[in-house]
Amino acid sequence: MLTFDHDPTISVVCPTYNSRAFALRALESVLVQTVPPFEIIVADDGSTDDTLQAVQAVLSGHPEARAQIIADAHFGAGAARNAGIRHAKGEWIAFIDSDDVWLPRKLELVMAAIRAHPEANLVCHSEEHIMKDGGRRPLDYGGRYDPCRPVGPQLFFSNLFSPSAVTCTRSLLHKAGLFDESLASWQDYDLWLRMSPWVRPFFIREVLGWYCEREGSISAGSLWRQWRCAIRVASRHREQVTIVGYLCRLLRLTGSFGARGLSRKLT
Repeated sequence: MLTFDHDPTISVVCPTYNSRAFALRALESVLVQTVPPFEIIVADDGSTDDTLQAVQAVLSGHPEARAQIIADAHFGAGAARNAGIRHAKGEWIAFIDSDDVWLPRKLELVMAAIRAHPEANLVCHSEEHIMKDGGRRPLDYGGRYDPCRPVGPQLFFSNLFSPSAVTCTRSLLHKAGLFDESLASWQDYDLWLRMSPWVRPFFIREVLGWYCEREGSISAGSLWRQWRCAIRVASRHREQVTIVGYLCRLLRLTGSFGARGLSRKLT
Protein backbone atom coordinates (compact mmCIF):
# COMPACT_ATOMS: atom_id res chain seq x y z
CA MET A 1 0.00 0.00 0.00
CA LEU A 2 1.23 3.47 -0.93
CA THR A 3 1.11 6.14 1.76
CA PHE A 4 1.91 9.83 1.52
CA ASP A 5 2.87 12.45 4.09
CA HIS A 6 2.82 15.05 1.28
CA ASP A 7 0.96 15.71 -1.95
CA PRO A 8 1.85 13.05 -4.56
CA THR A 9 4.02 14.50 -7.32
CA ILE A 10 2.86 13.92 -10.91
CA SER A 11 5.17 14.24 -13.91
CA VAL A 12 3.41 14.69 -17.25
CA VAL A 13 5.04 12.99 -20.25
CA CYS A 14 3.99 14.15 -23.72
CA PRO A 15 5.57 12.46 -26.78
CA THR A 16 5.50 14.46 -30.03
CA TYR A 17 6.35 13.88 -33.67
CA ASN A 18 5.55 16.33 -36.48
CA SER A 19 2.39 17.37 -34.67
CA ARG A 20 2.69 21.13 -34.15
CA ALA A 21 -0.99 22.11 -33.95
CA PHE A 22 -2.05 19.03 -32.01
CA ALA A 23 0.88 19.19 -29.58
CA LEU A 24 0.13 22.82 -28.76
CA ARG A 25 -3.51 21.96 -28.03
CA ALA A 26 -2.45 19.06 -25.79
CA LEU A 27 0.08 21.20 -23.90
CA GLU A 28 -2.40 24.03 -23.40
CA SER A 29 -4.80 21.53 -21.82
CA VAL A 30 -2.04 20.58 -19.35
CA LEU A 31 -1.08 24.18 -18.62
CA VAL A 32 -4.65 25.18 -17.68
CA GLN A 33 -5.18 22.37 -15.16
CA THR A 34 -6.84 23.49 -11.92
CA VAL A 35 -4.07 21.61 -10.09
CA PRO A 36 -0.75 21.98 -11.94
CA PRO A 37 1.58 19.01 -12.42
CA PHE A 38 4.91 18.69 -10.65
CA GLU A 39 6.63 18.92 -14.05
CA ILE A 40 5.97 18.65 -17.80
CA ILE A 41 8.29 16.66 -20.03
CA VAL A 42 7.89 16.93 -23.81
CA ALA A 43 9.75 14.07 -25.52
CA ASP A 44 10.14 14.83 -29.20
CA ASP A 45 10.66 11.84 -31.47
CA GLY A 46 12.77 13.50 -34.15
CA SER A 47 10.26 15.98 -35.58
CA THR A 48 11.24 17.49 -38.93
CA ASP A 49 8.68 20.29 -38.85
CA ASP A 50 8.53 23.23 -36.43
CA THR A 51 6.94 21.27 -33.57
CA LEU A 52 9.91 21.85 -31.25
CA GLN A 53 10.04 25.60 -31.86
CA ALA A 54 6.30 25.92 -31.31
CA VAL A 55 6.44 23.90 -28.09
CA GLN A 56 9.33 26.02 -26.81
CA ALA A 57 7.35 29.18 -27.54
CA VAL A 58 4.30 27.94 -25.64
CA LEU A 59 6.32 26.81 -22.62
CA SER A 60 8.29 30.06 -22.52
CA GLY A 61 4.96 31.83 -22.07
CA HIS A 62 4.40 29.87 -18.86
CA PRO A 63 7.53 30.48 -16.77
CA GLU A 64 5.69 29.20 -13.69
CA ALA A 65 5.55 25.71 -15.21
CA ARG A 66 8.44 23.36 -14.50
CA ALA A 67 9.05 21.98 -17.99
CA GLN A 68 11.74 20.42 -20.12
CA ILE A 69 12.03 19.28 -23.73
CA ILE A 70 13.89 16.15 -24.76
CA ALA A 71 14.81 16.02 -28.46
CA ASP A 72 15.87 12.63 -29.81
CA ALA A 73 16.08 10.88 -33.17
CA HIS A 74 12.99 9.24 -34.65
CA PHE A 75 12.61 5.87 -32.90
CA GLY A 76 8.85 5.72 -32.33
CA ALA A 77 6.26 6.45 -29.68
CA GLY A 78 7.61 3.88 -27.20
CA ALA A 79 11.09 5.37 -27.27
CA ALA A 80 9.74 8.90 -26.79
CA ARG A 81 7.63 7.86 -23.80
CA ASN A 82 10.55 5.96 -22.28
CA ALA A 83 12.82 8.99 -22.61
CA GLY A 84 10.24 11.06 -20.74
CA ILE A 85 9.87 8.45 -18.00
CA ARG A 86 13.64 8.21 -17.48
CA HIS A 87 13.90 11.99 -17.04
CA ALA A 88 10.88 12.23 -14.75
CA LYS A 89 11.31 13.08 -11.08
CA GLY A 90 7.70 12.72 -9.94
CA GLU A 91 6.42 9.72 -8.00
CA TRP A 92 3.60 9.35 -10.53
CA ILE A 93 3.61 9.58 -14.34
CA ALA A 94 0.66 10.91 -16.33
CA PHE A 95 0.81 10.46 -20.10
CA ILE A 96 -0.78 12.69 -22.69
CA ASP A 97 -0.32 11.90 -26.37
CA SER A 98 0.10 14.96 -28.56
CA ASP A 99 -3.21 14.20 -30.31
CA ASP A 100 -5.24 14.19 -27.13
CA VAL A 101 -6.75 16.74 -24.73
CA TRP A 102 -7.32 16.78 -20.97
CA LEU A 103 -10.29 18.51 -19.38
CA PRO A 104 -9.27 21.19 -16.83
CA ARG A 105 -9.99 19.20 -13.64
CA LYS A 106 -8.24 15.99 -14.77
CA LEU A 107 -5.19 16.28 -12.50
CA GLU A 108 -7.26 17.64 -9.62
CA LEU A 109 -9.53 14.59 -9.65
CA VAL A 110 -6.69 12.14 -10.25
CA MET A 111 -4.82 13.62 -7.29
CA ALA A 112 -7.94 13.26 -5.14
CA ALA A 113 -8.27 9.60 -6.21
CA ILE A 114 -4.63 8.91 -5.32
CA ARG A 115 -5.15 10.33 -1.84
CA ALA A 116 -8.47 8.53 -1.32
CA HIS A 117 -7.22 5.15 -2.56
CA PRO A 118 -3.69 4.61 -1.24
CA GLU A 119 -3.86 0.94 -2.26
CA ALA A 120 -3.95 1.91 -5.97
CA ASN A 121 -0.81 2.28 -8.07
CA LEU A 122 -2.65 3.20 -11.30
CA VAL A 123 -5.55 5.57 -11.86
CA CYS A 124 -7.47 5.56 -15.14
CA HIS A 125 -10.40 7.78 -16.09
CA SER A 126 -13.02 7.62 -18.83
CA GLU A 127 -12.44 9.43 -22.12
CA GLU A 128 -14.46 10.64 -25.08
CA HIS A 129 -13.32 9.18 -28.38
CA ILE A 130 -13.22 11.88 -31.06
CA MET A 131 -13.19 10.09 -34.42
CA LYS A 132 -11.70 11.38 -37.67
CA ASP A 133 -15.18 11.87 -39.14
CA GLY A 134 -16.18 14.04 -36.18
CA GLY A 135 -18.15 11.32 -34.43
CA ARG A 136 -17.94 10.96 -30.66
CA ARG A 137 -18.40 8.04 -28.30
CA PRO A 138 -17.64 7.54 -24.58
CA LEU A 139 -14.88 5.16 -23.48
CA ASP A 140 -15.77 3.90 -20.02
CA TYR A 141 -12.75 1.75 -19.13
CA GLY A 142 -13.93 1.18 -15.58
CA GLY A 143 -17.17 -0.31 -16.84
CA ARG A 144 -15.18 -3.20 -18.33
CA TYR A 145 -13.28 -4.00 -15.13
CA ASP A 146 -14.27 -6.70 -12.65
CA PRO A 147 -12.35 -6.18 -9.37
CA CYS A 148 -13.11 -9.78 -8.38
CA ARG A 149 -11.11 -11.22 -11.29
CA PRO A 150 -7.36 -11.10 -12.05
CA VAL A 151 -6.36 -8.11 -14.15
CA GLY A 152 -4.23 -10.01 -16.70
CA PRO A 153 -6.93 -12.18 -18.32
CA GLN A 154 -9.30 -9.22 -18.42
CA LEU A 155 -6.68 -7.13 -20.19
CA PHE A 156 -5.94 -9.93 -22.64
CA PHE A 157 -9.48 -9.81 -24.02
CA SER A 158 -10.25 -6.10 -23.56
CA ASN A 159 -7.86 -3.19 -23.13
CA LEU A 160 -8.80 -1.50 -19.85
CA PHE A 161 -6.40 1.43 -20.12
CA SER A 162 -5.46 4.26 -22.48
CA PRO A 163 -2.17 6.20 -22.34
CA SER A 164 -3.71 9.66 -22.04
CA ALA A 165 -6.12 8.40 -19.36
CA VAL A 166 -3.51 6.63 -17.20
CA THR A 167 -1.57 8.00 -14.26
CA CYS A 168 0.60 5.38 -12.55
CA THR A 169 3.56 5.18 -10.24
CA ARG A 170 6.97 5.58 -11.80
CA SER A 171 8.16 2.51 -9.86
CA LEU A 172 5.45 0.35 -11.47
CA LEU A 173 6.57 1.39 -14.95
CA HIS A 174 10.19 0.54 -14.20
CA LYS A 175 9.21 -2.76 -12.60
CA ALA A 176 7.36 -3.77 -15.77
CA GLY A 177 10.26 -2.73 -18.00
CA LEU A 178 8.85 0.41 -19.71
CA PHE A 179 7.56 0.44 -23.30
CA ASP A 180 8.93 -2.10 -25.79
CA GLU A 181 10.64 0.08 -28.39
CA SER A 182 10.81 -2.80 -30.89
CA LEU A 183 7.03 -2.68 -31.34
CA ALA A 184 5.86 -0.27 -34.05
CA SER A 185 2.44 -0.06 -32.37
CA TRP A 186 0.51 -1.61 -29.48
CA GLN A 187 3.39 -0.71 -27.12
CA ASP A 188 0.99 0.59 -24.49
CA TYR A 189 -1.19 -2.54 -24.53
CA ASP A 190 1.91 -4.72 -24.22
CA LEU A 191 3.11 -2.67 -21.24
CA TRP A 192 -0.26 -2.89 -19.47
CA LEU A 193 -0.15 -6.69 -19.83
CA ARG A 194 3.39 -6.81 -18.42
CA MET A 195 2.26 -4.62 -15.53
CA SER A 196 -0.77 -6.80 -14.79
CA PRO A 197 0.79 -9.01 -12.07
CA TRP A 198 1.41 -5.95 -9.88
CA VAL A 199 -1.14 -3.36 -11.00
CA ARG A 200 -3.82 -2.24 -8.53
CA PRO A 201 -6.09 0.02 -10.56
CA PHE A 202 -8.66 2.58 -9.55
CA PHE A 203 -11.08 3.85 -12.20
CA ILE A 204 -12.63 7.29 -12.36
CA ARG A 205 -15.84 6.82 -14.33
CA GLU A 206 -16.04 10.50 -15.27
CA VAL A 207 -14.82 11.65 -18.71
CA LEU A 208 -11.69 13.71 -18.07
CA GLY A 209 -10.13 13.78 -21.54
CA TRP A 210 -10.56 13.40 -25.29
CA TYR A 211 -8.90 10.58 -27.21
CA CYS A 212 -8.54 12.05 -30.70
CA GLU A 213 -7.94 10.16 -33.93
CA ARG A 214 -5.89 11.71 -36.72
CA GLU A 215 -3.86 10.59 -39.71
CA GLY A 216 -0.09 10.49 -39.27
CA SER A 217 -0.08 10.30 -35.48
CA ILE A 218 3.06 9.14 -33.68
CA SER A 219 1.68 5.61 -33.27
CA ALA A 220 -0.17 5.38 -36.59
CA GLY A 221 0.83 2.90 -39.27
CA SER A 222 -0.49 0.51 -41.85
CA LEU A 223 -3.16 -1.97 -40.83
CA TRP A 224 -0.81 -4.79 -41.80
CA ARG A 225 1.88 -3.51 -39.43
CA GLN A 226 -0.64 -2.93 -36.65
CA TRP A 227 -2.08 -6.43 -37.07
CA ARG A 228 1.40 -7.98 -36.88
CA CYS A 229 2.12 -6.08 -33.66
CA ALA A 230 -1.25 -7.08 -32.20
CA ILE A 231 -0.62 -10.76 -32.93
CA ARG A 232 2.91 -10.50 -31.54
CA VAL A 233 1.63 -8.98 -28.28
CA ALA A 234 -1.14 -11.58 -27.95
CA SER A 235 1.36 -14.39 -28.53
CA ARG A 236 3.77 -12.92 -26.00
CA HIS A 237 1.09 -12.96 -23.28
CA ARG A 238 -0.80 -16.14 -24.22
CA GLU A 239 -0.06 -17.68 -20.80
CA GLN A 240 -2.64 -15.27 -19.33
CA VAL A 241 -5.49 -17.40 -20.72
CA THR A 242 -6.35 -20.91 -21.90
CA ILE A 243 -5.33 -22.12 -25.35
CA VAL A 244 -8.95 -21.75 -26.46
CA GLY A 245 -9.02 -18.18 -25.18
CA TYR A 246 -5.75 -17.43 -26.96
CA LEU A 247 -7.01 -18.78 -30.28
CA CYS A 248 -10.27 -16.87 -29.91
CA ARG A 249 -8.30 -13.68 -29.33
CA LEU A 250 -6.24 -14.26 -32.48
CA LEU A 251 -9.40 -14.81 -34.51
CA ARG A 252 -11.04 -11.69 -33.10
CA LEU A 253 -7.98 -9.55 -33.83
CA THR A 254 -7.67 -10.88 -37.37
CA GLY A 255 -11.37 -10.38 -38.02
CA SER A 256 -11.27 -6.84 -36.64
CA PHE A 257 -8.31 -5.77 -38.76
CA GLY A 258 -9.78 -7.55 -41.80
CA ALA A 259 -13.03 -5.63 -41.40
CA ARG A 260 -11.16 -2.34 -41.09
CA GLY A 261 -9.17 -3.11 -44.22
CA LEU A 262 -12.34 -3.92 -46.16
CA SER A 263 -14.00 -0.74 -44.93
CA ARG A 264 -11.06 1.31 -46.20
CA LYS A 265 -11.32 -0.28 -49.65
CA LEU A 266 -15.05 0.45 -49.85
CA THR A 267 -14.70 4.12 -48.94
